[in-house]
Amino acid sequence: MNVESTPVAAPPLPSRLLRNRNFLLLWGAYAVSAFGDHLSEMAILKTQDALHGEHATALMARLTFLFFLPFVVLGPITGLLADRLPRRAIMITADLARFVIMLAFPLLMAWTSPLGPWGPFLPVLAIGTFAAAFSPARFALLPTLIRPGQLVQANGLLSGVGIMASMIAYVLGGYLAERHHILVAFRLDAGTYLASAVLLTLLALPRRQPADASTASTDSSLHALIEGFRYARRHRRVVELIAVASVVWFCGALLTSALPAVVRDAYHGGYEDVGTYRACFGAGFLLGSALVASLGRALRSEIALTWGLFGAAGGMGLFTVSALVPMPAGAAAVGGGVGIVLVGVFGVAVMASYNSLLQRTVADRCRGRVFGVVDVVTLSATLVATGTLAIPNWQTIDRWVGFIVLGATLLPLGAGIWGLRVRLRRSDLGSALAAAVHANEFLSKFWYRLERVGRPTVPRFGPVIVAANHRCAADPLLLCAALPYRPPAFLTAREYANVPIARWFMRLVGCIPVRRDGTDTAATKQALRHLRAGGALAVFIEGRIVTPGEEVEPRDGVAMLALRTGAPVIPAYIGGTIAHDSAFWGLVLRHHARVRFGPAVDLSDLEGDKASREAVRTATRRIYAAIQGLAEATQSSVRMDGE
Repeated sequence: MNVESTPVAAPPLPSRLLRNRNFLLLWGAYAVSAFGDHLSEMAILKTQDALHGEHATALMARLTFLFFLPFVVLGPITGLLADRLPRRAIMITADLARFVIMLAFPLLMAWTSPLGPWGPFLPVLAIGTFAAAFSPARFALLPTLIRPGQLVQANGLLSGVGIMASMIAYVLGGYLAERHHILVAFRLDAGTYLASAVLLTLLALPRRQPADASTASTDSSLHALIEGFRYARRHRRVVELIAVASVVWFCGALLTSALPAVVRDAYHGGYEDVGTYRACFGAGFLLGSALVASLGRALRSEIALTWGLFGAAGGMGLFTVSALVPMPAGAAAVGGGVGIVLVGVFGVAVMASYNSLLQRTVADRCRGRVFGVVDVVTLSATLVATGTLAIPNWQTIDRWVGFIVLGATLLPLGAGIWGLRVRLRRSDLGSALAAAVHANEFLSKFWYRLERVGRPTVPRFGPVIVAANHRCAADPLLLCAALPYRPPAFLTAREYANVPIARWFMRLVGCIPVRRDGTDTAATKQALRHLRAGGALAVFIEGRIVTPGEEVEPRDGVAMLALRTGAPVIPAYIGGTIAHDSAFWGLVLRHHARVRFGPAVDLSDLEGDKASREAVRTATRRIYAAIQGLAEATQSSVRMDGE
């Protein structure tokens, strides 16, 4: 039964992530633990005199290979443990075990060194074993501590701080290896794991639902283990995300393995410089995590995944140029550093995105097992990359690292192209419209700070009219962003059809230009045809931008179209925008936009009298009253959120 030990009744989850005490404790524990995982690497390399000769790449790959080997071999088991045992207890145990191992690390190296060229690195295998237990427990625990809508930001912050802590560890580790005895690094490293365990003990865990007794009695450990693989295999989206993650880890392993040789040969640096350049990843991840955290609500994970791959490929390409193209050492060092920073910035976007998508897709009951499978597959890619460099006896492999990284650059580029094609092909909107809708959704959520209040009530298929109020020129963009699955066509003022960008977007969604005097019969006929063909149409019932407090008589066009076609009318209220007559300022100003959709307005009693002027006026008043009712409900919900 997967029940946390000594559960504490937790208060309601905070609306702001950085005010969530449990998240901050987990964030800090993971940062300290990740710092400890890599603090001693430069000291270990120093014991093997790695920067002399032409085998630095192989030694770095060997160290990485042994650290990640347990993730692959034990990943399904540790994932199963994360679903069966208290997750916090697993993490604390892993930290305490690594604390003991690191205190005894020099002695362990002395014992294993006679075992051959891999002997001095074998204690790293023990550290990796308990790190492998820590990982799926952390991923599975996170969604129980925060709100579902905070997953993108939380994963961005965790990924960023984890890699950043690792890179800081490389800088400090390189400094300690260059200037102090190796025991200093090992003892400091041990202290990090102890600090992580202390932070984890302070978590106030929410109560979790107990597992079904009948299921628990029949679900054997072996069956549960296999089920994790079956679950991943049955879900195409999970398979695709794991494939993308594998590309990221494969390329990252090649890049980090090649770095010591590139720093020595192209940048003319030493151990401390190796740590510094590896810390450039940390700078990139810091920038990337801040970017993801600030844009997380506005940016779709699928889009961040695709463009993150393109950006990472660009960063790797710049690093490759610094390694292959003859140039002064200073210029190469700067170019390579910038490339590594870019890999970090876009890499964290990719990692946060596929983790968030997996956490949203996979049910809680087997989330730990699926993340165990993710560890197996992605880190198998890491082992393939590092094993290819470390296991064969490559005598002069350092001479070829530039070409190795060049080949790796093509992988995220190809994955990004493939992901973009798949995402656009699967959209029901078509490639051009889907791209425009995604861009508009990002703009609306980021710049206009759009929030949709409640669920959308607009049906996915069939004729429908969305009737809304009108406060500024951004309102059409806000409505489209609130309905990304079905952007409606608009009855819009004819003069906007001549504005270049607006004209392109209007044609893309099928907008119908209309004269403002209300006598445009051609536009009315076109709107009727659009609805009878099963299309969605949005109309601003007031006919123009209306300032707050201004009384206006709603137009009858919506009611007429609804009664003549039988299309349902969905009322929508747009609030939080700054009313402005100028189209320019309405688009440029930042808003706190809110959009709320209501149930279809009941006009059934008027359908038999649809030609009557009185029936049209009655329908108009009824529709407008529904919009005003949504205004009151939206303002009430905003006040409750503020409290």
